[in-house]
Amino acid sequence: MGLPGIAERRALAYARAGLSTRRQLLYHLPQRFRVRPEAVPLQAVEAGGKAALVGTVLSTSLRRRGRRSTVTLRLAADPLGPAGPAPAEGPAPAEGDGDGTPDEVEREPFRVLLFNRAYLAKSLKRGTRLWVAGRVEIDEEATPRVRLLAEDYERLDDPAATAPPAGIVPRYRLPAGVPPRVHRKALAHVLDDGPLEDWRAVVSLPDVEGAGLSDDDRQALALPLAEVFEAIHRPTSIERARAARRRLAWDEAFALALESAARRFGARADPDVLLPLDDDQHARLLDRLPHVPTPAQARVLDELRADLGGAAGRPMARLLQGDVGSGKTMVALYAMLAAVAAGRQAALMAPTEILAEQHVVTLRATLAAAFGEDAPAVALVTGRGTAGERRDAREACASGRAALAVGTHGLSMRGVRFADLAVTVVDEQHRFGVRQRARFREKGGASHLLVMTATPIPRTLALTAYGDLDVSIIDALPPGRSPRTTVAVPRGKQPALWRQLADAVGRGERGFVVCPSIAAAGSKLVAEEDDDAESAEVIGHSVTETLARVRVALGPAARVAAVHGRLPADERDAVLEGFRGGSIDVLVATVLVEVGLDVPEATFVVVPDPSRFGLAQLHQIRGRVGRGAEPGRCYLLGPVAAGPARARVAALIDSEDGFDLAERDLVLRGPGEVLGTRQSGVAPFHVLDPVADVALLAAARGQARVAVESLGPDGVLALRRVAFPLAPPEAGALLAGG
Repeated sequence: MGLPGIAERRALAYARAGLSTRRQLLYHLPQRFRVRPEAVPLQAVEAGGKAALVGTVLSTSLRRRGRRSTVTLRLAADPLGPAGPAPAEGPAPAEGDGDGTPDEVEREPFRVLLFNRAYLAKSLKRGTRLWVAGRVEIDEEATPRVRLLAEDYERLDDPAATAPPAGIVPRYRLPAGVPPRVHRKALAHVLDDGPLEDWRAVVSLPDVEGAGLSDDDRQALALPLAEVFEAIHRPTSIERARAARRRLAWDEAFALALESAARRFGARADPDVLLPLDDDQHARLLDRLPHVPTPAQARVLDELRADLGGAAGRPMARLLQGDVGSGKTMVALYAMLAAVAAGRQAALMAPTEILAEQHVVTLRATLAAAFGEDAPAVALVTGRGTAGERRDAREACASGRAALAVGTHGLSMRGVRFADLAVTVVDEQHRFGVRQRARFREKGGASHLLVMTATPIPRTLALTAYGDLDVSIIDALPPGRSPRTTVAVPRGKQPALWRQLADAVGRGERGFVVCPSIAAAGSKLVAEEDDDAESAEVIGHSVTETLARVRVALGPAARVAAVHGRLPADERDAVLEGFRGGSIDVLVATVLVEVGLDVPEATFVVVPDPSRFGLAQLHQIRGRVGRGAEPGRCYLLGPVAAGPARARVAALIDSEDGFDLAERDLVLRGPGEVLGTRQSGVAPFHVLDPVADVALLAAARGQARVAVESLGPDGVLALRRVAFPLAPPEAGALLAGG
């Protein structure tokens, strides 16, 4: 770096933290800001309050107790605080009892305690002028009577003290061995070294109308980069620092949007890929669907029809969001039937074998009703079955004998080929990664892509992780769906609940009990606020333990069975088929049933340990009931520990709207955990706040799409690096779908 105070040892510490250049130092932003108060005269402090004082060190002592240490300083107070004159040069004033002239009274000593900073015992020597702030304690019988438990300090005679003793001070996460004052001095040198070239001064960006930015945002985006770093690293006001952060957040949003725009631009439509549908063909496809589309479905079908015909100038690349039970599968069926009608192939990738098998059953029944004996063949491509069955399924895809293929992630493997793949559907998109989806799509060259999720994605994440996709939303449930109720059941009321459910099963109702694990492993219940924590019993919530308790609670007349991922395939299929057919009343299961198990007759679901599930999972589990004519009930058994788990339960009880719950989940868990960086391929955000900065994301997306039209791959990469250099991409990652 070649900066004052940064010798070889500190330079290595910076390098290990990823800070090797001056530019990287500028982009290493403060974690927070601390507002330092003005210093006051010693006589103005009050016991128990907080204050800032300025004084000169008289003596220093160090006390150690194990790993802990206390540095005690005796300071002579400045008479007027930092605004007054500095003490005259010469020997430090002698300690005394405060008697004498008024000046001597004002300069009476006080003590400062600095905890766990033993290194300061050597550096804060006699004669050092110091600004300190913290909590004040006064003992009239002690000498000195005033002591201050320091929370912050600043040396006033140190040339590295670039920050004023009062004002706004940035706080950084620094490498070990780099004191804040040294870091501030290095930053000051970089800031004073000359103007920083602003990439936006040499790159002309289009002004996208209707970006939805406020006037404050537009002013923030107009700040020159040099002013941005000055306002952040040497702030004069919190408002100015916030505006500067918005400019950098936009830079990062624009850099992310460039990647999405590049992927879109690289997928130009080949005329042979298009599946144009005139009005007659569109009407025939609608007639083959199992139900008349709802208005929300019809709107999305019009969007798909335009995509398939190449209205966007590229193959379809669309994300379909819809709440649990909104009818996404029927919309996907339309796109697949469009491929079949053109004599080509379609493929559907599901996250689990259960869901894939259910899709096959549904598709075969629908196609038989629509086409009769001429129904196109459907191949199931999973890890199930004999080697010969798996080989036959792959051959049916490769030869074109199977017009439709349904499978799990194995469909994306190299061993599975297609004769003429035109439409790719990815169900429950949140279970698959960006690269996985791109690899599957490549099997059809520039085939049309539709990805679906019943876990609504917050708008901010849709603009980042799925920025290369257009977004459709089915925002209404089909008519005839019954309402659901969600209830938290405390431990004392659970016996009555099980008696109520036993009566319901006796009347012919069916339901689920969903557990967090398969194997028996006890987990201590957290006592509720009115419970005695010592008496909290240990209860396991695995499938095996819960199955036994449910059988006892519901009585011998109830037909109860269990299913989970470790069961042999034949046994698992028999249990699921028994539950669908009505020979099993209550199914005890893991989250295996979270998606895809559609039993309209199921009316209740019990979750014995809701704290073990995420909010999106709980909403999916609740979506297994109330899918028919009878109302659905979801019971969340307590106690639930305070904190995030209780907040999730409260949110689920409060809302039935999956999109609302997705936004709440984003706030509760943060974007990284909601999105899953490993699966999605999206890097952590550095400046961007995906909750607060959604308007910036939308504006940057529009500008990037227009800008990339005039740039080739090399130009996009170059612009991406200068727009936000903190995380420059690799060329392969930028244009290959992840």
